[in-house]
Amino acid sequence: MSPGSVVIVLLAVALLVAAVMLVRSRNPNPWPPIVTAMVTSGVCFTIGGASAEDTTGPSVATVAAAVVGLLSVAAAIVALVPRSRQRPPSRLPMMLSIGGILVGAAGLVLNLLVG
Repeated sequence: MSPGSVVIVLLAVALLVAAVMLVRSRNPNPWPPIVTAMVTSGVCFTIGGASAEDTTGPSVATVAAAVVGLLSVAAAIVALVPRSRQRPPSRLPMMLSIGGILVGAAGLVLNLLVG
């Protein structure tokens, strides 16, 4: 196992730990998970771009990055929708973001296994 592979596995584990911490958080603010999902997308694009230099199609990490990016944008749009002050904030943006983080972590590991 190369040092680069170890770093990618550590990144995937860190993303999983971050997702668990965000799920367990009592903070109703959806922006920390959204920002974490956006950073996850950037990490996946970076790793996918570096691993796809010698292939003809996109890598698994690049596809996962695109999915994470779409989920984080959808979460941001849902978080910006105005709602009544009497209703509790929706957990949908947080769950979309956390789902994106999990997709990114899985994409990094699958990228190692496939490539």
